[in-house]
Amino acid sequence: MEEFNISEFIKYYFSKFIIVILFVLIGTVASIYYNENIQVPMYKSQTSLVLTRSNNSNSTITQNDISLNKNLVSTYREIIKSRRILSRVIENLNLDMTEKELGSRISVTSANDTELIIISVTDEHGRIARNIANEIAKVFKAEITSIYNIENISIVDEAVEAREPYNVNIVKQYVIGIGAGFLLASMIITICFYLDDSIKKPEDIEEKIGLSVLATVPKYKGKRKRK
Repeated sequence: MEEFNISEFIKYYFSKFIIVILFVLIGTVASIYYNENIQVPMYKSQTSLVLTRSNNSNSTITQNDISLNKNLVSTYREIIKSRRILSRVIENLNLDMTEKELGSRISVTSANDTELIIISVTDEHGRIARNIANEIAKVFKAEITSIYNIENISIVDEAVEAREPYNVNIVKQYVIGIGAGFLLASMIITICFYLDDSIKKPEDIEEKIGLSVLATVPKYKGKRKRK
């Protein structure tokens, strides 16, 4: 097909609309199946730490203390995910996982221009995620004292058990499934329309053969005979 006629495409599209409905239903069913049988609900717990003044310094927090703590934030984030910390956490909680596996479930962030460190832990069980997050904070606080010989870590909020999975959004999954089915069906219809070279109107004969149409025979439906 040399020319893409919009009006003809719209008529063709709606004549094949049953395909769109079919693929939308398939996308919806696929979303339901994924939600019920494939997707694994994951729970997230967070604990937060803050860098304070060193116990070896004066009672007044100075600008030097603040600057030092801000410089240590990025270093502390890496130490939290180090083998030294993770191995202790695995041992203390008797976890059946490797240090690499545990590290993949941990996310350590810090708020911009602050001394606050947030430790996030994800797991299939909310209770385990909570226990790991709290244990990491305790082990890290203890290990920092021996590494830097200073005590400048305080736990702001302990992790609590999450009641709802953070990665499950049923409405979003349904929208994705329906949208994917609609787009796929539309692509198939568009391709079929583009590749369809059948004669649809008299003008197509003139265009393809180069001969003028002298007459057309209308489609006739005979009347039913009455008994």
